[in-house]
Amino acid sequence: MSTAEAFPNGGIMGERMRTHDWAATPLGPAETWPQSLRTALSIMLSSAFPTYLAWGPELTSFYNDAYIPIMGDKSSSLGRPFPEVWSEVWDTIGPITKRAMRGEASYFEDLPLTLMRRGYPEQTWFSFSYSPIRDETGEVGGVLCTVHETTERIQAEAALRESENKRAAILEQLPVGVGLVDPEGNIVLSNQILQQYGLAKIPSRDPIQGEHWRGYTPEGQRLSPSDYPSARALRGETVVPGVDFLVTLPDGQEIWTRVSSAPFRKTAEEGLGAVFVVQVVEREKRTEQALRESQALLQAAIDLIGLSPYTWNPVTGALDWDARLKAMWGLPPDAHVDQEVFLSGIHPEDRPRVEAAIVQCSDPAGLGIYAVEYRVIGIGDGIERWVSTHGQVTFEQGRPAAFIGAALDITERKRAEAALRESEERFRQFAENSSNTLWILNFATMNLEYLSPAFEPVWGEPREGVLGDPSRWSRFLHPDDRERARRALERVRLGEISTEEFRIIRQDGIVRWIRNTFFPIRDAEGRIRRAGGIAQDITRHDGRFVYVVDAEEATRRGLSHLLRDAGYKARVFSSGKSFLEAAPALAAGCVVLDIGRSGAGGLVVPRELKARRIGLPVIVLGDAKGDVTFGVQVMKAGAVDFLPVPYGSDQLLAAVASAAASTHEEDEQNQEAGRVRLRIAEMSEREREVLAGLLAGRTNKEIGRDIGLSPRTVETHRAHVMQRLGVQTLSQAVLVATSAGFQAPSPGPNVPQGSDKPET
Repeated sequence: MSTAEAFPNGGIMGERMRTHDWAATPLGPAETWPQSLRTALSIMLSSAFPTYLAWGPELTSFYNDAYIPIMGDKSSSLGRPFPEVWSEVWDTIGPITKRAMRGEASYFEDLPLTLMRRGYPEQTWFSFSYSPIRDETGEVGGVLCTVHETTERIQAEAALRESENKRAAILEQLPVGVGLVDPEGNIVLSNQILQQYGLAKIPSRDPIQGEHWRGYTPEGQRLSPSDYPSARALRGETVVPGVDFLVTLPDGQEIWTRVSSAPFRKTAEEGLGAVFVVQVVEREKRTEQALRESQALLQAAIDLIGLSPYTWNPVTGALDWDARLKAMWGLPPDAHVDQEVFLSGIHPEDRPRVEAAIVQCSDPAGLGIYAVEYRVIGIGDGIERWVSTHGQVTFEQGRPAAFIGAALDITERKRAEAALRESEERFRQFAENSSNTLWILNFATMNLEYLSPAFEPVWGEPREGVLGDPSRWSRFLHPDDRERARRALERVRLGEISTEEFRIIRQDGIVRWIRNTFFPIRDAEGRIRRAGGIAQDITRHDGRFVYVVDAEEATRRGLSHLLRDAGYKARVFSSGKSFLEAAPALAAGCVVLDIGRSGAGGLVVPRELKARRIGLPVIVLGDAKGDVTFGVQVMKAGAVDFLPVPYGSDQLLAAVASAAASTHEEDEQNQEAGRVRLRIAEMSEREREVLAGLLAGRTNKEIGRDIGLSPRTVETHRAHVMQRLGVQTLSQAVLVATSAGFQAPSPGPNVPQGSDKPET
């Protein structure tokens, strides 16, 4: 039998089956198909129910016209393997198909499947059955799938549930009791607040509840139950704003409520129901009397803070001001005010802003809020004042109808804000131009909130990399100094001010010594919330700084070029006064002072440096005017060298090099003394006691007797002391310790001189 004869009908899919090239499929030409397949296809094509047939081991696909909408935009799947057609859901339907091919029928209801039938993932639901179809041999030849898509129903049910949940959620969120009443007066829906009243029916339909719910007119007359709001709503009336009821609750407590109601009908076929709202007004009743008292208190508060309420009629422009507000405009209490007077007192620079705020608050499309701060020039007294005004416009029929607002004189606040800004600006300029690093630490976060620009050249990093990183600051500290810095911060938490010296290690490996003053910063309540600090770089430099003091610009410029070309860091000062003001904060170096022809009168700089004990050696350049004793006067004034004019460049550079070398030598001595002090500080208390005894000239036995130790133990401590100081003889230990400033008790009667032989 030919394909055309086999499927004479069957609609669109019947025609497709007749024209399909079946010889190219695993099933082969239609003439060779078994009768069982032909019969199944005939039933499928004749069915008005969406049906799908998968036949043979390859599950070749067939489906009828009713199944076409389920396919969506998929290309024709006729003759393709079932797993290929529905590959996106084969993980779900594949096992079902395998069971059917083993002879097991299946039925599923509202099974969720995500299909790709319109070019995107689509959530769908289906009810279907998979039935095995047996061939002539009695074996299962294919699977017949009858399918019903339930996506629309599932989505509609979900939407309904969501709607009902939203309605229930909305009812539960309302701060009042809400109920829905059927035509017989039964409460069919209520929120939890209404359920607390224990109502099954509205009071007008329940005689017992009618005694517990007593309604009153505004004049205090008792209402008949037939005039209760819900009863009237069931007759088609709307009762708003409502009726006041004195309600007796199930626990016997009495409260005042206000009940409103309106007719309600779900559908045209249903009888008339009602919705009613119960609002507790107990507080309202109780506060009616207190309202008058509160108004008096409000007026007292207004007077206390200097607030001036006022009104404005947007239609007529009329203003109602009190005496305090008129005084802000420099007007007497009895002065007439209108919109023109109001605007005339506003500072010319601020008037456009005020007029714009008036236009904005008068726009019905906006919120009607008026809030602006501006200056006023007193009309009668000419005094400038700052005024803050806030108000609200009310609208009627889309037009501004009334305005009520309040004004406050904020002149003192503005002055304080200006003073604060000025103070902050002074601090900013000081911080940005200071050679010391200023910092502020937040104790709550342990973050640095502020670092002055001086941080970057000392620490060798940009400030941005440290601000906001709680750990970065501590990582700079030398490991041996971290605990000391931490303790200093803890003392600040307790309100103490302390100064510590510690080392930092920059990323480039350079070690610098810092002297830091820690101090607490308190908030408005006096609580210590932050720590502040002033960090000074006290690292001794290599003496390459040269400070040129010369009143003549040309000479200053020449000296500066000469020194810089020689590799020095030159800084010039135009007068001795400006130099002496900066001298305490300058790094180590030397001074080149050109006194010109001023003679001994120009030696103020070395004398002042000597008197203040500022270790900057001074080289004086000047005209001795033939006085051979002038050089002696220069040296007595505190200078380290004198070069009479004219002098050679080599002479000056040699003098500077000599002064720099002395500075470097002193710096090394100071650094070595500092290292010794650190090593002594690291000693145990016993070791320091032994060192003190050695400096006092005592023997081991005498030291042991003084501090309660045996001579052998003293000998052990003595060896540790020598090792820590890095010396081998007693005289070396005495020299090193005394050069570091270690103080020992007065020497006893026996002071051994000690030899330079190594200690054993």
